[in-house]
Amino acid sequence: MKKHFKKLFTAIIALVVVLASIGTVNAAANSIQLAKATPTNSYIAGVSFYYKKTTGGSYLYCLTRHKNAASNIKANLVSNSKYVDGGVAHIIANGYPNKSITGSKEKDYYITQTAVWWYLDKVKGTSNLGKDFKETGSDKHDLRKYVKSLMQEGYKHRNDSKSSSINSNLALVANDTTMSLSDSYYVSNDIKISSNVADNKTVTLTGAPTGTKIVRSDGTEVNYNGAFTMGNGTFKVKVPSSSISNTAETIKISVTGVGSTVYETNEYQPTDSSMQTVALYESSTKNITKEVTLQILSSKVSILKTDAKTGQALAGAQLVLKDSNGKVLAEWTSTINEHIIRNLSNGTYTVEETAAPTGYLLNKNVNSFTITDTNKDIKVRFENTARKSVVNIVKVDQETNQPLAGAELVVRNSAGEEIARFTTTDQAYVLTDLANGTYTVEETVAPAGYHKSNEKITFTIDDDHLSHQVTFVNTKAVIVPDTAALPSGIMILIGMIITLSGIYYISGNAKKVK
Repeated sequence: MKKHFKKLFTAIIALVVVLASIGTVNAAANSIQLAKATPTNSYIAGVSFYYKKTTGGSYLYCLTRHKNAASNIKANLVSNSKYVDGGVAHIIANGYPNKSITGSKEKDYYITQTAVWWYLDKVKGTSNLGKDFKETGSDKHDLRKYVKSLMQEGYKHRNDSKSSSINSNLALVANDTTMSLSDSYYVSNDIKISSNVADNKTVTLTGAPTGTKIVRSDGTEVNYNGAFTMGNGTFKVKVPSSSISNTAETIKISVTGVGSTVYETNEYQPTDSSMQTVALYESSTKNITKEVTLQILSSKVSILKTDAKTGQALAGAQLVLKDSNGKVLAEWTSTINEHIIRNLSNGTYTVEETAAPTGYLLNKNVNSFTITDTNKDIKVRFENTARKSVVNIVKVDQETNQPLAGAELVVRNSAGEEIARFTTTDQAYVLTDLANGTYTVEETVAPAGYHKSNEKITFTIDDDHLSHQVTFVNTKAVIVPDTAALPSGIMILIGMIITLSGIYYISGNAKKVK
């Protein structure tokens, strides 16, 4: 039983292929155009008639023999045919040109047409063929047996529908719909198309960006430039990573093929009613579409340089991205906008700063992040602290260490350029926001009552030495009285004291000598 079923199924599929090769017509056309009819040979009992075709090349079969041959005329569909039933449909479906009976096209058409008439005589009571054709007439090609057999098969199917259909099992399969990143392309797994109908399927990709490629089963690659056709088999889709701008994008694959084929026999009446009505075996296909959606999960890393205090974006920092092996993948200078890096593979990465923005300290931290299947959209915020240099300069008394006001000091950079000039008070003078470099402080004018210092004090500003305390020391000057300004009496008294002191000193020394 299974063997017979398999043979039957194979025969049906073969029929589909044959019909496809001779052209597919939409079932039940409202009208058809008949071509010129040509005479046949008289194979049985001197009976001959005309071959009839549409202008499109489809064969027609006469239903009313005793009318004029239908030729070169338009014929309209008969909605409720009194002639066409399941038996007529079976005869035509299993006759010429759908099946080969003797191997001769002319004889097979002759057999099919006369089987239709014989069947109608038996079922409808018509008189298309006489006894001499059916029983006693000449049959030198031994065709009567084929006509009778086909008629009898039709009779068995007289109660069947005049139409039949074959359904397709079109399938589109992708075991894993997530595309993986490889060598700057997102690549799908094998996508398989299968069907029990041996026709080419139309494949369409929706959402495929420019540069998408189709990889055939033999490994060859072609650019996807629109819908293409293929039979049963597998293919892959490749998408350039440079064309992916979102962390989640999809590509829909649609495969359209024959879903079902409907076979139907219909009667057509020529516009000239004196002509024979004809039967046309028509087929139409109903397509079905299968779909599968591929998913591209790409990574997006957004890196922004910010002020540690205000949170504002900072431009001018030089940054570098490295993979887990320390390989440099990207280098860039920050702007006030996020720096976007896309399509990194799963793994751990680091971001480092190689140069700070102007006015900020270098951030020596290493910022790391990890990309996984569930962690693709990553934001990295890299902070910088404003570099704030502070130099306090104070003038003090050498003995008391108390601040001295009134000294004039000057600060110069390593090029000798004057940075600041000021007069001291009892408070420290503060310099801020000095650029990295070496500076000197020296005194140009001393406070009143103090000697001017000739010392030059040097200090250096860098990212590790931003604060300095500079202390400048001054020594008091010795006061010498101004004798010209003293009264004469005081001067005489001073002179006497000095004279007496001298006499006393000499007298004492004379005694020691004795």
